Amino acid sequence: MTLLIIQIMRSGLYTTVDDNLKSLRQNPRSVLHLALSRAAYMQTAVDEDRASVSGEETDHPKDPDSLDNLKVNSNTEAILFDEDLKPLTTGDHFLSFKKTTIEKKQINKITQLSITNSYGQEEVYRTLVFEIDPSEFLSTNLLTKVKYAAVLINVNQLEQTSQNHEQIIVIVMVSFWSISIIASIYLARVSVKPLIVGMQKQKAFVENASHELRTPLAVLQNRLETLFRKPEATIMESSESIASSLEEVRNMRMLTTNLLNLARRDDGIKAEMAEIEPDFFTTTFENYEMIADENEKIFIYENHIQQVIKTDRTLLKQLMTILFDNAVKYTEEDGEIQFVVWIKDRYLYLRVLDNGPGISMEDKKKIFDRFYRVDKARTRQKGGFGLGLSLAKQIADALKGTITVKDNKPKGTIFEVKIAVKVDSKKKANRLIENS
Repeated sequence: MTLLIIQIMRSGLYTTVDDNLKSLRQNPRSVLHLALSRAAYMQTAVDEDRASVSGEETDHPKDPDSLDNLKVNSNTEAILFDEDLKPLTTGDHFLSFKKTTIEKKQINKITQLSITNSYGQEEVYRTLVFEIDPSEFLSTNLLTKVKYAAVLINVNQLEQTSQNHEQIIVIVMVSFWSISIIASIYLARVSVKPLIVGMQKQKAFVENASHELRTPLAVLQNRLETLFRKPEATIMESSESIASSLEEVRNMRMLTTNLLNLARRDDGIKAEMAEIEPDFFTTTFENYEMIADENEKIFIYENHIQQVIKTDRTLLKQLMTILFDNAVKYTEEDGEIQFVVWIKDRYLYLRVLDNGPGISMEDKKKIFDRFYRVDKARTRQKGGFGLGLSLAKQIADALKGTITVKDNKPKGTIFEVKIAVKVDSKKKANRLIENS
């Protein structure tokens, strides 16, 4: 691209100069006068020419383009050559054309010529050489050897300007290329990073899932081998092995169900909006209360929802169940669990509090990672796999919400979820009227 831009600039740089050269070639009389006026040692020929064009005895009419009327730019020069292309005019005190060489193949072609001035500086000229017959214009005997004329226009300023522009273009393009390369490398790394992170997570996921499945499979194998070694044993005698095997089967089923739910959430399942009545929360809390009683836990709930809201009923129920189940697992016997729900500024808030052992600051950063468990041995005994909170986080994201964890003073943990919902204010007003 840079070379193309420079080439285009170069191609149009000398257009005006070349047009001027062609125009001067069409006016050889002016070129002849210019050459004579520039050549100091040809002053005699000039004077003779003046006399010839002003006397009555001349065969030529008075020249309207005489030296007095000739107007050319100061950067324009002219040289006269003989038949062998040797310069007849050698320039003035500033320029010397003695060493100027022209080849016949350059005749009638615009070329570029470098000439050294009297100060040792190199001058660059655009040059056009063509045939000329001075006898058609001047009756001067000194010009009988003239065969060719060369018109030169100084292009030093154009060259300097062109070089400056080219340098600027090169600098700009190099800077642009550098920025583009740096930006490309940065964007490539940014684009690849999620893929690498995803691959690492996928690898860790497979490893963790395999590890979780390994334990129940080992237990099942051991129990079944025990049954096989006692083919005559009754069901009652083998009840312990059977019960243990069934427990591991339940764990494996729970694990595979959670894995399936996570895989579905990874595919980006969209939330299906539905109306949810305030009684939905009360009914759900009543079911949780029975489960808490079975686990010898105290369950306290507060339902502050008084209006109909719109969100995904299934996902919301699953999210609430995960938070409640997590609190039950990590709360000691006779422990207390509180579940509070309320609406504020078109957001649904869920808050679950327990008085269990709590979670350290280091663990708070990882509890939403798959298969992460604060106390692996204890969680294993209670049937946990470290997938519940990871699934809860995905559900919260799907419902355009957030989930946070903090300490419950003086002991325990608080999980709080904030979900954007649609609130039906009309139905809220109707319900208030009915209650009144």
